[in-house]
Amino acid sequence: MPDGTRILVVEDDLDVRNLLETVISAEGFEVQVAGSLEQCRTIMKDFDAALYLIDVGLPDGDGFSLVRDLRARGHAGVVVLSGRSAEVDQVLGLELGADDYVTKPFRSRELVARLRALARRVAVAQGIADSQQDESAPDFQVAGYNLFLRGRQLIDPEGNDVALTSAEFDVLVALMEQKGKVASRDQIIQSVRRRNWTGNERAIDGIVSRLRRKLPTHETGPHFIRTVHGIGYMLIG
Repeated sequence: MPDGTRILVVEDDLDVRNLLETVISAEGFEVQVAGSLEQCRTIMKDFDAALYLIDVGLPDGDGFSLVRDLRARGHAGVVVLSGRSAEVDQVLGLELGADDYVTKPFRSRELVARLRALARRVAVAQGIADSQQDESAPDFQVAGYNLFLRGRQLIDPEGNDVALTSAEFDVLVALMEQKGKVASRDQIIQSVRRRNWTGNERAIDGIVSRLRRKLPTHETGPHFIRTVHGIGYMLIG
């Protein structure tokens, strides 16, 4: 990875679009570009991208709507590229399921590094890199859920695969690593940053909220991801 990894760039500024196509193609990605949501959806019919790099401000709609649609469709990696640096926009992008949020102006080398890291994570999650998840014991367990780091896989108590975004998976791992202990929001952020992800406290709260919805518990009482008010979270179970 990323040789041959397909990426669809959705950016309305022609100069930026051409720059992105040149820089990303030089790194071995197979790149298609679109200048609008309509053009993007047309390309998607014949181009099965593993990654999407999406500008927020598009001429025919909000890029966030595309992020939401992509996350509902499957496991593709999604990076939001935007001139909006406000915290609320970054939180919204991550809450909708984006794996990363990059603000303009961006540094080409840093952007490529993030795309390469995300490409590796997506490849493992889709079972097309390394080998398939073997029958070894899970790395972490909680409330009947089994988490495997090698395949970046989470299995629910009924044996079904749970679809998580890269950010959701990494935050869950950070909580698993501190199981039974209080993990502050700052500790979670620092742990996740080691995995080439950026975020802030509000983004962590949104991701934890999504994890609770995706990981229901059959036990009565509070969810196994407990809120420790004013500090952070604790994983119990």
